[in-house]
Amino acid sequence: MYYLGDYKKALKYYDLAEEAIVNQLSSSSNRLIPVFVNKGNIFINLGELVKAENYLQKSILLLEKTGNTIWLSKIYNNLAIVSYEQRNYQKSLFFYKKSLVIKEKNPNGNISSTLSGIARCYKDLGDFKNADIYYLKSINNLIKFQQKKTYLLADCYLNYAVFLGELNKHDRMYANLKKAFVIYINNFGDKHPDVALCYKNFGDYFKNKKEYNKALEYYQKAIIAELEKYNTTDVYNNPDISEIDPQLSILNILKSKSNVLYLLYRENKKTEVLDFSLQTFDLCLNIIDKIRIAYQNEESKFELSKNEKDTYTQSIEIAIKLFQLTGNVNYKEKAFRYAERSKAASLMSSLNDENAKNFAGIPSKLQEQERHLKTEIATYREKVYEERKKLKRNNAKIKEWQNILFQLNEEYNKMVQHFEKEYPKYYALKYDTKTIDIKELQRKLEDNNVLLEYSLSDSALFTFLISKSKFEVQRQSINKDEININLESIRKCLKTNDFGKRSAQLYKEYTSSAHHLYNCLIKPNQEIINNKKLLIIPDGKMAYIPFGVLLKNKADTSRMNYRDLNYLIKNNAITYQNSATIGFSIESSGITISKSKKVLAFAPSYDHVSDSILYTERTARDKLYPIPGVKEEVNNISKIISGDIYVDEFATERNFKEKSHNYDVLHLAMHTIIDDENPMYSKLVFTQNQDTLQDGLLNTHEIYNMNFNARMVVLSACSTGDGRLQKGEGVMSLARGFFYAGCPSIIMTLWTVEDQSGSNLMSNFYRYLSQGFEKDDALRQAKLQYLKSADALKSHPYFWSGYVTMGNVEPLYDLDLRNKLIYGSGAIFILLLLLLYRKRRNKSLKQAA
Repeated sequence: MYYLGDYKKALKYYDLAEEAIVNQLSSSSNRLIPVFVNKGNIFINLGELVKAENYLQKSILLLEKTGNTIWLSKIYNNLAIVSYEQRNYQKSLFFYKKSLVIKEKNPNGNISSTLSGIARCYKDLGDFKNADIYYLKSINNLIKFQQKKTYLLADCYLNYAVFLGELNKHDRMYANLKKAFVIYINNFGDKHPDVALCYKNFGDYFKNKKEYNKALEYYQKAIIAELEKYNTTDVYNNPDISEIDPQLSILNILKSKSNVLYLLYRENKKTEVLDFSLQTFDLCLNIIDKIRIAYQNEESKFELSKNEKDTYTQSIEIAIKLFQLTGNVNYKEKAFRYAERSKAASLMSSLNDENAKNFAGIPSKLQEQERHLKTEIATYREKVYEERKKLKRNNAKIKEWQNILFQLNEEYNKMVQHFEKEYPKYYALKYDTKTIDIKELQRKLEDNNVLLEYSLSDSALFTFLISKSKFEVQRQSINKDEININLESIRKCLKTNDFGKRSAQLYKEYTSSAHHLYNCLIKPNQEIINNKKLLIIPDGKMAYIPFGVLLKNKADTSRMNYRDLNYLIKNNAITYQNSATIGFSIESSGITISKSKKVLAFAPSYDHVSDSILYTERTARDKLYPIPGVKEEVNNISKIISGDIYVDEFATERNFKEKSHNYDVLHLAMHTIIDDENPMYSKLVFTQNQDTLQDGLLNTHEIYNMNFNARMVVLSACSTGDGRLQKGEGVMSLARGFFYAGCPSIIMTLWTVEDQSGSNLMSNFYRYLSQGFEKDDALRQAKLQYLKSADALKSHPYFWSGYVTMGNVEPLYDLDLRNKLIYGSGAIFILLLLLLYRKRRNKSLKQAA
């Protein structure tokens, strides 16, 4: 089945083989090696690289008992493929060369695939001379051993052809493609993924020659070769999604077809051609959704989002073009849906999965077992990850943990398969990828709300504006690099706390960039948004800056005056969403009037923090110094809204985990350790103590596996909204973990906030909340109040603009309702007094009589 290209069916048989070997022999039998190596190959083809690597690493552990170098060379070769697909070309080259050293010891061995892999690495590292040498070596190696008819030689010809095409040597490309095609057809017949890939590359060849109709013919042949039951030769026909086994191979063919249809439209200006291009892109997006949902680990989902972000922006471009050509509002709505599907898609997929479990009748005991498994998997992955970073790593421990991790992953995979088989409603809900409808969104928006959603391509900025009564979309031709330069300029100026150096120059840079971005992002809609509450769904690096610091007017740079600049925050309250679908899919939690324990606040001590936890470049640089203002901050908050505070030695991770689910509001004033290399291991730092079970470091992956009942979480910590920007997903921050864990409203920081100004801001924020303000407006009023009283230095946006709101902004306290209840209670009390007075008076009169 594997060599026929039916990977899903092959995987089922390998699962059965694994089960049989484990039952009859053991889970450490060396007979599992070929099973695991081949399963690793399948997961490489399916794009699930983390799973592939797990099986290959497990094979290495089993091989230590046998010393079988032939299998080891294959494993190294496949680990090289995994690294290559992860774009780590140096690591890939390292594994290929390790494989080659072993293979060359066998004089009759086939080393062609390894030589071809080395060539690919050199190509992507820009060493085209060595790439050409190794591609030719791979071909000659097979010819030398009389392997002229084997499909392996076809692979080498095909890989070389792709390389030649990238060098614009199209005639030589075509010649090698033909050689590969003849061998593939003779080995596999008309229906096979390798035949399909060959047809696709013929299509690419004709696309580069601008023979678009010819290219379409070959892409159609590729689709037919890829799909078992589809045989339509009409290029203006696509298979139904039900006919497609969602895999990367068919996705890449259909994407190429979509692009050529768009190029053909630009040549012949036929609207129906452009429309069919959009239909084909729409099919591609449906396949992407199905691939993403089938992936069980976040890394594979993130990689897919990164790789396919451009597919979404191309779809948006075409949909808007069709709207402009036809005036058909359906195209405008499609463009919005595409923008939505491109935002935080992995987070949406994970939230769907959680909701599906809750509504599909899966017993709570099974759900708890699943959560426990996920926690265990995350824990052991972290152990391996952190041990590998040490200068003196303990390889024995790593191997032990990898074995445990492998078994946990196997158990988890079986549990997911059980859910999908035994609970069909779970399967249906999990695979539901609908985005919010425009009319539904407009119904949920308040009268004074305006939603602005952005989508950025290399050459265009798309802005979707939606209010209760309006739905508009604009396309601006822009230079993406220029946008990003201005965003980075603002971020650099806002994050600095060294105001002695280049202060005048930074002022000029900031005001220039902030006004430029206002003109680009806000000004086209400034009349509509005037005095409205803005809901911002950013794209790319926009997520790194608070929109409130954008400047409506050009600043006078002859003198520095941060306090009187015309900031957007002076005109609008602003909050942020991952996407409209996520933001408006969480139902209102209602108003809490009386709750015995409303706020849980933590302010740890950092007097005796060991430098051993400062393992990232960022924390090693910044250190975890004591934060004097946080105790004052949490004490002030407790005076405004009742609750419990934990400071110093009581602000422990254990206390937080034990208490947090009982509170309405969680407030964490503490340091963070941001791990840009692996955001799931970013941490909130609690007080370090001698707890043997909790290390005082709450990881993002731990937060993902917790359940909170809080309606609001305030992460008054350093850079809780900061992190690595994941293309197609947004910023991988600690705040994202709380959102996933069920918190509908997050207050977070985009950089390290100065503790005294942060304390003042938070105190005023809670004071406005207690008066019935919505969260975004409460934060806005706190910022404006701060600006009014700040001196020339402290009015710099560094001190006040770092806090932002994300998610639900409904007020925590409804004063109108509370006042009604108070007045009502007062009236009832007076009535009871009157009744009591009358009863006593009547009794006195009777006694007198």
